[in-house]
Amino acid sequence: MPVIRVVKLISICFIVLLVGSCGRYLVREKRASSAYESAALGQTESTIVERLGPPDEVLKCGDYLWWNGDQEHPQANTGQCKKWVRYNFFLHAFAFGYSSDGKLVSRYEYSSE
Repeated sequence: MPVIRVVKLISICFIVLLVGSCGRYLVREKRASSAYESAALGQTESTIVERLGPPDEVLKCGDYLWWNGDQEHPQANTGQCKKWVRYNFFLHAFAFGYSSDGKLVSRYEYSSE
């Protein structure tokens, strides 16, 4: 009898941890999506970091400035974007590009990576 009770207790703890982890992930993903959708050109990096915390990756900016997803003729990055940060999630990511003075100049949502 005590063995069954221990197995039940371990199972319940595992389920609680699993549900809690999934809930935390979904809240973080929703917060990132909201920050991405409400991001405005010129917004400060500190404002986004305050909402989302530190990014998962910090990279060099690419050749283009993205704003509303894939565009036929995106504006070339001629030095406006200096830092590209990513917040990674399962099968997608939100990215923000900042100028040398920490202002938002580009954003992109990656899908199915």
